[in-house]
Amino acid sequence: MNIEEAQPDGLFIPEILAPAGGREQFFAALHSGADAVFLGLKKFNARARAENFSTEDLRELLPLAKKHGMKVLVTLNVLVKQCELPDLVGVLATLEDLEVDALIVQDIAVASLARRFFPGLRLHASTQLAVHNLAGVKVARALGFRRVVLARELTAQDLRGIRKGLPRDEVEIEAFCHGSLCYSYSGLCFFSGAQDSRSGNRGECAYTCRKPYKVLSEPGQGFLFSMRDLDTVDDLDALVNAGVDTLKIEGRKKDAQYVSTVVKSYRAKLDMLAGRDTLRPEAPAAAREKENLADLERDMGLTFHRERTSFFLKGRYHENVIDLDNPTHKGIRVGEVLKVDDRWVRLVLECDIERFDGLRIDPSHALYHAKPQHLGEAPLEGRKALEKKYEGEVLQFSLREMRARGRRIPTAVAGEQVEFELPEGATAPRAGDVVFKTRSAALRARIEKISKPGANEKPVPLRFADIRVEVAPLPQSLLAVRCRVSKHGHTVLSEELIVPAVRPKRAATLEDDLRSQFTLWGNVGVVAKTLDVVSLSMATFTEVTEATPGVNSEATVPDFHWFVPRSKLKELKNAVGMKLGEALDAAMAQKAQAALSHMAASAGSSPLQIGTPRFSVKCDRLETLEALHSFLQEPEVQQSRAQGEWILDEVVFEPKRMFLSTLDATSLAASVVGKVEALGARLRVAVPTVVRAWDEALLKRWMAAFAAAGVHRFEVGNVGAFALLDAWVGALPSPLDLASDFTLYALNNEAAQSWSELGVSKIALSIESDARDLALQLDSWPRAAGRPQAILYKDTPLFIAESCSLTALHNGCPSAEVCGYRSLEVENEEGERFLVAHENCKSVVYGKDAFSLTQERSFFAAHGVSDFRIDFLTRPYSESAIHSILRAGLLGEKVVAGASAQMLAKGAHEAPNTHTANFHRTLL
Repeated sequence: MNIEEAQPDGLFIPEILAPAGGREQFFAALHSGADAVFLGLKKFNARARAENFSTEDLRELLPLAKKHGMKVLVTLNVLVKQCELPDLVGVLATLEDLEVDALIVQDIAVASLARRFFPGLRLHASTQLAVHNLAGVKVARALGFRRVVLARELTAQDLRGIRKGLPRDEVEIEAFCHGSLCYSYSGLCFFSGAQDSRSGNRGECAYTCRKPYKVLSEPGQGFLFSMRDLDTVDDLDALVNAGVDTLKIEGRKKDAQYVSTVVKSYRAKLDMLAGRDTLRPEAPAAAREKENLADLERDMGLTFHRERTSFFLKGRYHENVIDLDNPTHKGIRVGEVLKVDDRWVRLVLECDIERFDGLRIDPSHALYHAKPQHLGEAPLEGRKALEKKYEGEVLQFSLREMRARGRRIPTAVAGEQVEFELPEGATAPRAGDVVFKTRSAALRARIEKISKPGANEKPVPLRFADIRVEVAPLPQSLLAVRCRVSKHGHTVLSEELIVPAVRPKRAATLEDDLRSQFTLWGNVGVVAKTLDVVSLSMATFTEVTEATPGVNSEATVPDFHWFVPRSKLKELKNAVGMKLGEALDAAMAQKAQAALSHMAASAGSSPLQIGTPRFSVKCDRLETLEALHSFLQEPEVQQSRAQGEWILDEVVFEPKRMFLSTLDATSLAASVVGKVEALGARLRVAVPTVVRAWDEALLKRWMAAFAAAGVHRFEVGNVGAFALLDAWVGALPSPLDLASDFTLYALNNEAAQSWSELGVSKIALSIESDARDLALQLDSWPRAAGRPQAILYKDTPLFIAESCSLTALHNGCPSAEVCGYRSLEVENEEGERFLVAHENCKSVVYGKDAFSLTQERSFFAAHGVSDFRIDFLTRPYSESAIHSILRAGLLGEKVVAGASAQMLAKGAHEAPNTHTANFHRTLL
């Protein structure tokens, strides 16, 4: 729960939201003082490889959480394939029946179905939705989200601006305070999915950002994309003062020790900021056991963490956020190796240790990353050391034997000189190597006690329902007692008892008896979420219908002065209990069937009509328009176009500061409009997927200038773009015509329908999807949805990031004058090559090989697709490469890598090799 009692200075204390990857973590969070937990089911969640929970697990754990006032949020924060929609509906129906506190959602389809058919589910927008500005929060609110989990990349200033723009009674904002960081904006990572079908947008991330890479274009190597871990415990006042409602701790794949230690640390810091105990009153006794800050800091050091960073909280590039050297947990420093004698290592302790602690020994030599700051070690040796770290070959072991002054000892304190024994077969370290303590046996023992149910906390599977018991006198001296069972405002069961109307001889106990009897049906595991016992007048008793179960029809003066034998009340309770389970199941099934019927009714009954192929070309450079113009002058191209074999429908232009010789908005708009008109095509202008506060002023001028030049077609790739366009272009003479980019995900038809309802007339299909699911989707494309568009060629942005590898290699931002926004060519351990482009201060990583389905155009045509798009973004393309790719698209042939010898001699870039991503595989 949010702790809303304001302090005298108006300070609002946010709730602590903890991760729970399994039961142990759930109980650790409960007993450590978390206000809420977020967890995932066995499917449809972004941590598919965590332990996760079944619906039966939740039936057991939810009552316990509610008893102690801890919310349970369920993550359905993945993109859903078309073939999975029926299963999704069943999950939504079950979660609404379970009365979970909220769903955390990425796919707009999940939100749409929940909002329409399962309104009892509270919706939170996942960070996977990539909301990163005030505009995005406004759109999310309009889509029915009650809370928005913001991108990790936001600064405290960004957060304050969003809170100022939208008060918390309109929408809550949630910010990450601790845990692992992704290199890319969450929801905009396509590296894992493009490489081996394990989409990060579907919970199957292969953690390609944690691998070592070698820079080929200049000296350098390291974990170029491996982020340090977020830790804001020392800067928590910035988040609290920014007005966030919830502090989110990342880590559903981490253990109970991590959950408990991090929750306790942030609770202690909140208590300090508030000047009081911020723990909710219903919390279990174990959560009230306080620890001093020094002990918590020590425990944090022994809990999984990489090098720490506050990321961009204090400002952009305030610190280096990438750890080139170490992608995993080191722990706390124990000391340096003084001597190694056989298998015994001697050192002077810098911290206390005991038997069964976890130790790690790191070599003392510095790794080679990039000149000039790391000299003196050959790149090959540094590379091998990096690979050893990635493969886990650094020496780690559990301490079994230790001695001092010739005696074996179980414990030792800081300052002592001791020797400990290496495991048999371990490679001996060298003098000067550094020993770290990664785990504490004592801490582990403490955590084990709180990571399981405590006394009186035995999980019992229960269902919740709203119970209303009505009492009213009837004619002929009779009394009616009716029990009405409801779920989310709808009556699912109603049973009545008619008894003689008898006044008691002693004090009436009827109201207390009703509250006692109708709280729990243990035989079917149903408990009253709410229990209303009301007295009705004779006239209104029969007027309360299913449509108005909560109508205010109570008697003016409540009258419970009746005698009803408890045996009769038990009869009524039993009558309800006999039907209750089936009634709840039937209500759940009815809702699920309504959702399925809706999807069936909106689906087309036959494939889309095939028309003349319409092509769009998307680019970010004016030079590409020149190359497109020269391509259209080729005789065979002119002939096929004149014969109506294809149509150049649109040019989609995405303005980027670094590729433009002038930033003057009017000149830019006039130039682009003129060039596109000369091509005989229509112009559509793309809003960049990521628009930060520092981007808005220039983009606003550009978009307004394009609108003034008569442009009314725009492309959106993020939810925030809808609101930004409304603010930037205002009222237009022609209606706004919107198309979506692939980052406005439409992996299924419910999502496509939802975007269409927001005014999108052309919907880009997912470039992560596979042929089987694409066929299923297209063959049932919603009749009322915008036209599907297939992207035939693209340099997939594997990462879109604010974090800069050049900054890491230079150990700080070298400034634009030094870096020149140059691109890096890098290689992973499998020999795969990628390019890291720096578009001003954003990093875009793309493959040496491009994504291409030009040879699969006939597949899309067979399933009714007539709109196709070819993209030339980020990578510099020569005129000859552009011609080659366009020709392949028009002909439906494979892009031929390379260029003619004559063109290469003129300095032309080759057309790259290509891949089909997951088209011929199965998207996991």
